[in-house]
Amino acid sequence: MTGRLLAALAILLVAAARPGSASAGEGAHAAYDRELRQLDREEFLEDEPIWLCASDLPVPADPDHLAPRAWKLVAREGRGRTIPPALGPTSNSDPVDAAGHEVVPRGIEFTLSLGLVPPSSRFPILGAGGLPEGLWEIRPVSGAEGRPLARIRVTAPTGAERSVRDGLARAARLSGAQPARAAALYDAIYRRYPRTTYLSVIYWGEWGVRAHTRFANDPGRWIEEIFAHFHDSCFGVIALDRWVRDMGADAAQPALRRLVGIYPDTPLSRAALRYL
Repeated sequence: MTGRLLAALAILLVAAARPGSASAGEGAHAAYDRELRQLDREEFLEDEPIWLCASDLPVPADPDHLAPRAWKLVAREGRGRTIPPALGPTSNSDPVDAAGHEVVPRGIEFTLSLGLVPPSSRFPILGAGGLPEGLWEIRPVSGAEGRPLARIRVTAPTGAERSVRDGLARAARLSGAQPARAAALYDAIYRRYPRTTYLSVIYWGEWGVRAHTRFANDPGRWIEEIFAHFHDSCFGVIALDRWVRDMGADAAQPALRRLVGIYPDTPLSRAALRYL
């Protein structure tokens, strides 16, 4: 198949995958509601990120900070701790772009959408967010009280996972003032615990201090490892959007073309086609 034919095929695939009209408001919230319902009866570790994707939404302008404000958590079991009866956003309004239009990205970290959750003396590993131990219900901020979208259980990490969580909290504290030390800590945790539940946090943190990591002279290696580890996960899509934003869409295309060929017909390759 010629290069020209491959390019034409990529354009057709992108056009077919591109969303029609849903970009924010009710359509976006409905898409995320469907994703949240899939979490019913799931179990997570304390402060474990909950990555969600609504793949029919547009690529975000800023995947770091834009998050809808449509949900709250209601505590049903606190394991003896003092936990607020509900955790939710300080505002019901979605983030807006420079033109004042509400914007909802195609991928979010759910706990960050709730605003700053008090970490109960634990430093948050993503800079904010993170859920304490307990049984929680996910409910819409507005609307009649009825069946929750999902019920989830959050458990305290034990053993190695507690060590990982504490180490990532320290790396997050260091990342602003001492990025080289943070990078060394992220790398040490990854080498010792390559299959940790908190693996996505390691990659997210490393990209923030990448000038001091193994990606400093080869930022394309980061997205290669993202494809290798997360090509079937929502986190991969969110990481992709962040990488393309930071690298620039034109500069990102050669690497994305190659990786889409290596990991065809995966959620991440389909998301990457929007940039080609």
